[in-house]
Amino acid sequence: MHVIQGTRPGPAVGVSAMIHGDELDGLLIARELVRTLDAATINGSVRILGVANPLAMEGITRNTPIDMLDMNRLFPGSPDGWLSEQQAYAISHEFIDKIEVLVDIHCGGTFPWVDYCYVINDEALSRAFLPALLYKPATTYSGTTATYAEQRGVRCTVVEIGGGYHDQPLHVANGVRGVMNQLRHVGVLDGPVERRTGQVLMRDMKVMRPRQGGICVPRATLAPGQVLGAGTALADIVSPYSFEVLETMTVPYDENIVVLGDLEETDPDAEAAQRALAAYALDEINRIVADLAEPV
Repeated sequence: MHVIQGTRPGPAVGVSAMIHGDELDGLLIARELVRTLDAATINGSVRILGVANPLAMEGITRNTPIDMLDMNRLFPGSPDGWLSEQQAYAISHEFIDKIEVLVDIHCGGTFPWVDYCYVINDEALSRAFLPALLYKPATTYSGTTATYAEQRGVRCTVVEIGGGYHDQPLHVANGVRGVMNQLRHVGVLDGPVERRTGQVLMRDMKVMRPRQGGICVPRATLAPGQVLGAGTALADIVSPYSFEVLETMTVPYDENIVVLGDLEETDPDAEAAQRALAAYALDEINRIVADLAEPV
């Protein structure tokens, strides 16, 4: 963890990333923040936890490989639990308990990409990240950094930005700009706070899942922020045997906004990066299988 202690009094802010090990963009944002922030300009302190789940990062997996648990459903954790619970316990007490403001950065993962902010207990803080879309759920997942922070009275927001190696430099730059603006908003940095007009606050979100088994054939490539009207067809579920369309998935609401999109890559460099990552993951799986096959 990087601690940047300012020269003047002010709030203690924490920035965390890579609770899920396949969400690289948050780590790159954290890296740029460490390189950019100057203790001489800070009121208070900034703690940056760039890799909250090291084992998941090494395995490029959402969950911790050793116990296959999603650490962001386990907070505040346990000192005597599974490894993921022990990590959550350490982060709760050595990181979240020592801050007043939390910015927890996530992204879409290895293939999909996203671009929005959760509103948890401080809408102005979420808006200060400058996203076009905000989401305020009626209830939040239990066991997350945000739910624990909220219970502790810590002002917090959860950022969802980037993923899928889609325009990564742009997402990282936007992430750094957003966090720096949040630091100005809470008084850690001096200077004017940017405002973004036309931000949309969403209050309901639905994950679309088919009711039939088969091949999911999308009707079109969708991008976050795209608006879809009532009845828009999203994908067909096709039988792999008869090729009959078993189900057509359509949007759930009269007015719909896409918040997660999968990348249909046309950029050669990004496609090569995805193929290299897939090859690495396959090699790791083969290595683990070979290790487990050796006599003990």
